[in-house]
Amino acid sequence: MKIGVDVVDIDKFIDLTKAFIERVYTKNEIEYCEKFTNKQERFAGFFCVKEAFLKALDCNIEGLSLSEIEVLHKENGAPIVILYGDVKKIFSSLKEKNIIVSLSHSNKIGMATVILE
Repeated sequence: MKIGVDVVDIDKFIDLTKAFIERVYTKNEIEYCEKFTNKQERFAGFFCVKEAFLKALDCNIEGLSLSEIEVLHKENGAPIVILYGDVKKIFSSLKEKNIIVSLSHSNKIGMATVILE
């Protein structure tokens, strides 16, 4: 089992550039976040999940793209992670096969925990 945690200041996600958004987030994530008036909280939370996942991988993450880690939601609202590209290849090589994710935010702080089991 491996674990990763990340915490961010939501204020840093208020005026994101289009280039940053397109580099870090998938089309599905952008569409989801843009639905909300307080979209910075969603962008921050998704960013935390991506960073926490990479920390849980516990490997050389140089050159990996955050957009290869996608945060979606089940019908009940619970977050799930879908992997693509090189990130998926690295995860597939691990003995851990399940990704458990929890994310939360206040109006100032976003955080996520990822457990690989």
